[in-house]
Amino acid sequence: MQKTERVELVVVNKPGVLGRVAGHIRHEGWNIKRLMVDEFRTADSGGAGDHAELSRMEIDIEGTHTKLAQVMDRLLNLDCVISIGMIRNGKKVLRGRPREKAPQKAELEQVIKAPPKKDGCFRILAINPGSTSTKFGIYDDETCILSKKIEHDPADLARLTAVLDQKELRRDCIMKSLEAAEIPLSSLDAIAGRGGLLKPIESGTYDIGPEMLEDLHSATAAIHASALGAIIAAEIAGPLSIPAYVVDPIVVDEMDRNAKLTGMPGVERSSVFHALNQKAIARRLAAELGMAYENARFIVAHLGGGITVGAHRYGRVIDVNDALSGEGPFTPERTGAIPVLPVITMCFSGEYTEAEMIERITKKGGMQAYLGTGDIRIVQKMINDGDEFAALVLDSMAYQVSKEIGAMAAVLEGLVDAIILTGGLAHSSRFTGAIKQRVDKLAPVYVFPGEDEMIALVEGALRVLRGKEQAAQY
Repeated sequence: MQKTERVELVVVNKPGVLGRVAGHIRHEGWNIKRLMVDEFRTADSGGAGDHAELSRMEIDIEGTHTKLAQVMDRLLNLDCVISIGMIRNGKKVLRGRPREKAPQKAELEQVIKAPPKKDGCFRILAINPGSTSTKFGIYDDETCILSKKIEHDPADLARLTAVLDQKELRRDCIMKSLEAAEIPLSSLDAIAGRGGLLKPIESGTYDIGPEMLEDLHSATAAIHASALGAIIAAEIAGPLSIPAYVVDPIVVDEMDRNAKLTGMPGVERSSVFHALNQKAIARRLAAELGMAYENARFIVAHLGGGITVGAHRYGRVIDVNDALSGEGPFTPERTGAIPVLPVITMCFSGEYTEAEMIERITKKGGMQAYLGTGDIRIVQKMINDGDEFAALVLDSMAYQVSKEIGAMAAVLEGLVDAIILTGGLAHSSRFTGAIKQRVDKLAPVYVFPGEDEMIALVEGALRVLRGKEQAAQY
């Protein structure tokens, strides 16, 4: 017997939340007869307590009584749903998302103390800021003695609208962690940090000087959190009178001139990619295969919040997509290459500012826009729970990565020694498996989950400290 029942939801205002909720309901075979979205107001404030980050949905659903009874459990599995209410036997039943277990006090207070510095070694602090986290490590030569990834509260980052405004928050987290681990700053010999959107430069280890810092503070360079790596490194190194370096920043440009033209004079393709990790992983595989990186022809796909696929020919990356500008596959956070004319229409519609359009392309696109999350672990759980649309989104992203790998095979004239999949998304066997299925006939596929950026920063600094390489000047 069909009946109509009203469901009231409190949801987080994430991109795509309406489509996710409605799509989930329809996917289960229920019919939506009415849907209304309004501001969420706390009942005890007389309507005065608004919550801009939350919305209230009223949905009239038609279906069998048995299926309607599943609504609560099904919808509460969505990470964007805070609570759900239904009328049962004349009474309103309200259920909320279960709270995660809070860490015990002993767990919060547990701090790893670093060992004392060994005689004759170089101690290096490596700093690698990401969009929502800050990773850093202390290395005695190539040995890591302390490694930490600080996940920043999204609410804290949201309040600091500009990337440069996050500098104190991230730097203080690092300094407090070093103090807790009882690592004296005086024991450091050098600091290596990620670089931001600088001017195009050759691969290598660079001194962080005044000209570089000036460019890192520009509006263009400060779009990405990687700029803070070099800025924080220089601030800590200055009072200690020790060198600060960047190694293979994201603007390493070795592109072939044929790869630069776009078809629109005045607009050229740029080399902005995960140069540090791509080159480090390529060197590692070359060593494992018993060949020099300078003699190899590799395709390297860095699969993270941004996805870049590079053609490595004899030690140089001769072509690569610029994910930050909207090239290549869509990613957990970015749109990738999309039809241009509809975007032009959106830009001139008056509905969006320039900053909002940039955010839609670089931070709120891709998987985030479709599913309300950029976390592949959450998406994998959605798929395991039977969410077919989540499966479609993930498989489509793998499809687009495969297309980009195929394009780079053409750049290398079909002569490819190996294809490398690396980055955080490479931990997903479903994702890498879908890529392998399409490209493993081009060349052997090797998977290196995660990234080697921290040790790559350290190795670059060590080459200079040991006199094997001279620090380049920006």
